[in-house]
Amino acid sequence: MSPTSNVFAYGTLTFAQVMETVTNTVFAHEPALLPGFARYGLRGESYPALIQEAARATDGILWRDVDEASLQRLDAFEGEWYERVIVSTRVGDPPDESAPVQAVTYVLVETQHRRLNRRRWSRDRFEAHHLAQFLRRYRSNPSPSPSQSPR
Repeated sequence: MSPTSNVFAYGTLTFAQVMETVTNTVFAHEPALLPGFARYGLRGESYPALIQEAARATDGILWRDVDEASLQRLDAFEGEWYERVIVSTRVGDPPDESAPVQAVTYVLVETQHRRLNRRRWSRDRFEAHHLAQFLRRYRSNPSPSPSQSPR
């Protein structure tokens, strides 16, 4: 049996239909919080980015036991602007401070920080205005080059 990882999602991958479309798999999940990181919008994009900021915390979803093949699909989905890093999350609602859970997440690479608009990204606004189009674009071109990615 191949090893699995937990994945902390903070943007488009917090939507089960996006995660399932990208990985072709349904994973168990629960609410989570990631201390030390902030989520911001990106200029000209409907999806967010995550950067390290010690005084902040970002809410999201912890996807449990994601297999290696799905992680490879997530790597391709995230593209060159993001790097996979290991983080320590707090799970539950409210988050359990006493039992951190290790996960991987995707952080904006430093060379792309100029793309940040420093505005908070809204899950509700994305769902209302961009989710359907985002899914159509991804389903029509699941392996685009980085410049064509719906991400």
